[in-house]
Order: sequence, then C-alpha cells, then structure tokens
Amino acid sequence: MKRLVAVLLVIAGSVFTVSGQVTFEGLDLAAGNRLLFQARTAVPRFGAYSTAFLADIDDAQLQQLSFFPERLSVLTATGQVQIQNRFGVFRTPMQAAAEDEPPADALLGLGPQPLSYLDAFVNGDDVQSGKTLRVGVSPDGRYLSVLRPTSAAFADLVLHDTIADEQIVISRRVEIDIDRSPLLWSPDSTFFVYTKNSRIFYYSLDQQRDGRVLAEELRDLGGGNLNSVRWADQNTLYYVSGTLVYRVLGVEFFARSIYQDLLNVGTIAGKLPYNFDPSFDRFWISPAGDKVILDKDGRNLTAFVLQPDDFTSVGETISLPYLFLPRNTRVEQLIWTPDDTVTVLTGSVRAGDDATALYRLNLSDPQRRSSFAAVDNQGVLGIALAADGVRTLLWYQDRIEVRNHSDWAVLTTAASNELVHAQWSGRNEVVIATRSIVERVDISARRPTRTLIALSRVDEYRFDTDSDAPIVRVDNQWYRAGERSWQTITAPTGAYEPGVATEQFRVYLESLASGNYSNMVMVRNVASFGTRALFPSPSIAYEAFPETDDPISFTVFSQGSRIRGREVALVFNAIDSVAGLTEILNTLSEYDVRATFFVNGDFIRRHPGAVREIANSGHEVGSLFYTHFNMASGRFAITRDFVQEGLARNEDEYFDITGRELSLLWHAPFYFVSPELLEASQAMNYTYIGRDVDSLDWVARRDETGISRLYRPSAEIVENVIEQKQPGSIIAMTVGRPGDDRPDGGRDDYLFERLDVLMNALLVRGYRMVTVSTLIDRAR
Repeated sequence: MKRLVAVLLVIAGSVFTVSGQVTFEGLDLAAGNRLLFQARTAVPRFGAYSTAFLADIDDAQLQQLSFFPERLSVLTATGQVQIQNRFGVFRTPMQAAAEDEPPADALLGLGPQPLSYLDAFVNGDDVQSGKTLRVGVSPDGRYLSVLRPTSAAFADLVLHDTIADEQIVISRRVEIDIDRSPLLWSPDSTFFVYTKNSRIFYYSLDQQRDGRVLAEELRDLGGGNLNSVRWADQNTLYYVSGTLVYRVLGVEFFARSIYQDLLNVGTIAGKLPYNFDPSFDRFWISPAGDKVILDKDGRNLTAFVLQPDDFTSVGETISLPYLFLPRNTRVEQLIWTPDDTVTVLTGSVRAGDDATALYRLNLSDPQRRSSFAAVDNQGVLGIALAADGVRTLLWYQDRIEVRNHSDWAVLTTAASNELVHAQWSGRNEVVIATRSIVERVDISARRPTRTLIALSRVDEYRFDTDSDAPIVRVDNQWYRAGERSWQTITAPTGAYEPGVATEQFRVYLESLASGNYSNMVMVRNVASFGTRALFPSPSIAYEAFPETDDPISFTVFSQGSRIRGREVALVFNAIDSVAGLTEILNTLSEYDVRATFFVNGDFIRRHPGAVREIANSGHEVGSLFYTHFNMASGRFAITRDFVQEGLARNEDEYFDITGRELSLLWHAPFYFVSPELLEASQAMNYTYIGRDVDSLDWVARRDETGISRLYRPSAEIVENVIEQKQPGSIIAMTVGRPGDDRPDGGRDDYLFERLDVLMNALLVRGYRMVTVSTLIDRAR
C-alpha cells in the first residue's frame, strides 16, 4: 500500500515515556543517495517531538531540517535568533549577512546552523537526555556561557568568545543549575557574576582581554547565590546579604573584593525588614534604584523604598504594597518600567496542570498607597518588556498581544497555535516559536506580517520526484527546500513510495541493547561491500545489570529487583513543613514522573491544601503514621492496638481531606522497625517500606553536638545518591526545611532546588522513575 512518511508527535505514554531515549525511524532514500529520516524523543515539559534530518550518504554529511525550540534566545544587537534543544545550539545568520552563501559544510542553507564550538548531533556528538543545560548569551551576543558537566552535579563554567573563537574556563566544580544561565551579565556586557559553593564571584571582561584576571578567591563578593544579586543601569550591581541591600559599582569590584577583609561589599543602599534567605527569597530593583520588591519565602511580595538609615521614621507612616500568594504559586517573571509600574506573572501546578495569573502595581503615587491588583489575563505563558520600556509582549498558547505597559491597553494582537516562546527582536518585531514553526512577526502593520525562520517539526516528508529536493508538510502547509529557505508550495499529488535502496546503498534500522539510542541508522554499500552506521553510536553506555538479584523482603520492602529493569522509586516524606513542595511537584510534573509521598497526621492537619495538591497531582500516597515521634525512645508502648489505631486514624484524616484512600504502604517515623510494629500493620494488609538510599537531605548544618558530620551541600547529595543507587533502589527524600527550629540550624541549600539535576542524572544513566508499588509489582 502506498504511503507517506509520517512523523507521529503524540506517542502513547505506555510505549514511549520521558526516558531520554531516542528512536530513529522513517527512512527514505532517494536515487541521488540522499536520505531523509527522523529522530523521535520525549523531553521534560514539552513531551514527545520529532526532528527531521537530511543525510548525504556519499559525503557522510548530516543536515538538521527541523528545530524544536526547547529554548529560544534573541540577540537584539545582531538580530540573530538562537534555538537550543537536545540536538545542539543553532543560530541564524546575522541579518545583514542573510544573502551570503550558506556554510560550506551545509547540504542546504535552510534555517539556523549549529554553532561549531558547541556539541551538535549533526557534528557527531550525542543527543542529550533529560533537560538541556541552558546556554547563556551576553547582551551583546559575543559571549556564550556553558556548563560542561564533569560529574552528575558539577561542571566547568566555560565562556566562549564567538569573535576570537576561543574558550575560557571561568571556574571548575561549579554546581549545575539546569533552568537558568550559570551567570548574570551586566547590561553592557563588561562584567558578570556567578555562584559557587554558596559564594558570589565577579568576572571582568576588560581584565580578561588585558590578561590581568585575579585569582578566583580574590573575586569573591560574599555569600549567597544568584538570587542574591541584580544588575541595574550599565554595570551597577545590587547585592542582598542578611537585611542589607548593597550597591556596588563596576569600578568598585576590584577594591571591594581584593580588600574584602577590610571593606564592605559596597555602599548600603537600603535595609530590609526580614533576613534574606537566597534559597527561598528573591528581590527586584526599580529602574531608578530607589525601591525594591522582596519576594519572601516564594509567596510574600512586598514593595519597599530603599532607605540606608531606618533608625528614625521620617514623615507619615504608610502601608506598603503587599501580595500574599498561595503556597503552590511562585513568581515566574516581574517587569518594572521607568514609570514605576510593575507587572507580575505567577505560575502554579493545580491538580497536575499548569496555571498562571497576572498582578499589576503602580508605585508612581507619591503616597505609595496603591496595591497589587489581579488582572484578568488568563492563560498567559510569558511576558517581555520592549527595549523602549513602554510596551509589553504577552504570549498565550493561541496568540500574542502587545500592550502599553502603563495603562495596559492592547496595541496589537497576532494569532498563533501551540505557542511555546515569544521574544522581542526589534522595535516593531517579535520572534514567536510554536510547536510547528519559528517565525518573525512585524507588528508595525495593521495586519502583522510573518517571515519563516525555521520549522519546529515536520509532519510528513518526501523527495520531489523531479528534483530530489526535500519537501515537507507542517500542519496543512507544504514546503520545498530552496537554496536558503523553505518555499511554500501546493500539496503534492499522486502516490509516493519511500525508498530504502539505490544502486550503491541500502539503509535499514538496527536495534541497540544499551545507551540512549534505541536503534541506529545503518548504511550497507552493495557496490563495494561493507556496512557502517550513518552517525556515531552514543558515547555513554548504560550501567550493566548485576549477574544475580539481591534478596528481596516483602516484610520490609527496602528495594526492588536489581535485574528486571533500570527503575528507581523517588520517595518524599512529608513530616512538618511544606517548604519546597511546590518546587518538587513542579519538577515531577515537568518530567511526567509519578513519585511516592508518605504523609503523617500532623502534616495532614497542618497543611490540608498541600495534601490535596499531592493527591490531585496523581502521586502515590502512603502513611507515615498519625503523628511524628521517635518510637525507639522507650517512652511509649508500641502495642498492636496503638499501631493499628494510629494507621486507621491517618487513613480517616487523609480521606476527610482528599476523598481518597491512602495506599497500603507505610513506614514509621525515622524508619523505626520492630516485630510488634510489623505484625500489627500486616494484619491491616499494610506493606512496610524501607529505603536503600537515604539522601540525608534532612541533615541540618548543626546538631546538638555542633557542626554535623553528616551535612552535605545539595550538589554533593546528588552525587552521593547517584553513586549509591542501583536498579530497584528506593531513594528517600524530605519535604521541608530541616534545622529551622534552631537559631544556627537550617541549610545553605536544599535538595529540592536540584531535584531536576538528580532526575537528569538518572535519565542519562538509563533509569526510569516509578512508584514504590511499581517496584513491588516488578519484584514479585
């Protein structure tokens, strides 16, 4: 039966999940020995998508035809668009050079080309798994910042100078942060700051060009992370430490850092009423540098006027603008214009689905008595301020809007479908990226005009029977490959049969047993004999299974089978605090992973809304008893009736809150185990769940004896978990903030901040993340 080569974008979850594996398919070989094929994968946040490729079998060249925009950047200084996904980082030519010849190593001049100094699949590098590490771009577009992983949670911070074509290692053993650039640039691209070991360091490009960069320890500005700093003006840095807001000018960096034992980090610009915790708090500075908005604990937004001296009150007492957000909500973006108008975009996960909301604040009132007001703009995916500081771009799934930021009047709209990104690229130009195409939109005309930049996906492809040029369909539009761009054409007619053989070659797919490619494209030379892979095999092979299984106990189930699959269960114990729960649920949702939560009665009674959100997000929920105490202390008699009544009470409280039943999985506080406890719970058909990997994320800096010897920063926790895990492991983690009940307790950072780093490391090693009940079923 005649057929077209189709790209299937929606794959059943039971067949293809976010496992990081790539499947090649849809081979079509033309008489001129050019091959069309696709790579199918599924990724966090975006789900499944396919990427089309064109290969020249004779010259062993590979060209990417579609570019799904997992990340999008616009270099306004040059007009270039940069697209990043797991196949590489791609950039359009400079607009002034758009008519130049395409790169000599490109089969076609179609769309953006891979940056040669970064990994790209078409250049022989591996396809990445999990989330891609963000490649940062300096405001002037000259420099790229890249984290090159050296282990599961650490990397070298590398700067690439695209003009001099050289790489500079800025720092080694920097903690990996997936979702944001590893550094913050000054607006004039002369400085940047980065974080390492809970310290903040500066770097000067002028010193780099002059060959006089100081040693890293002499560029230390103070404690904190990138939440502790904000750039303003050209090279003025605002830095928060404790309750103090410092202002540091670029010319002061050298003196302030090299003489840090003698000088403060900068001039005190103001004081905050609360102690700043960079793990949970953020701040924004007004364009004039005289006001600050503090996001305390991720949910309390307050606007303050910066005052260096707050010992005595001056003038009348005024109420401060304040916004109190639900615990499952976080600030995604904040825009602050020169007229002191603020727009805040918040995001949350509700019953496993993403939801957003907008709030507006006008601080231009001399009495500053205005308040945050909710705006009826449902479904906003993102916001961006134009360079003129007057207009704001909003994008939704089905359209973009341009509004006057001051009065919020709509200036322009443009319809779109399945939008994922939008950015300003000029005074009257916007780049929008959908799941279908990436295009420039000129918003100056009454009807916005559009110019195609790249294809995000290809739904069908074939070769033109007359010219052997690739032709593709995206949605309902057909395109033919030209020398430098895709040309729209009418739908082809007639039957078409994809080829797999020519007079010289045959192509076929061969399955692989290990690694993040499920198969390979193979080329057999029938003219001169011999078979080869079209591209290199992945360099990272999955870990081998043990030859024999470990003994498995269903009395205390502490691990699953070691030989039946690369699977681990992520377990989160919710004991007291809900700190970090929103980030945990968001990350699990992005990776489409179901985890196992254990909740106790104290947590249910204190945080019923959080318990409902865990349940409604589809996670497995077991019992952590009706209250949290040390059963090994000897102060209580752990009788059969006591255990059964405690489990039953927890069941009832969970049902009253959620309308659901707890899973028949449980463990006692602190994982205490005794024969009496096991016998009593087994009579109620409960399975006791242990763990073979304790993350130790519950350990605070200090304990009763002083500095805890078990304490590890979160990046080291990730490393230890990856080293200890095996197939079938149960990895135990904690919801909350350990040690906050002690004045000198707490942690410098928290594992929930690097949960995506842990999950990425598991995906790279071929592991699926499942529930504990799934491990039990596999082990039987």
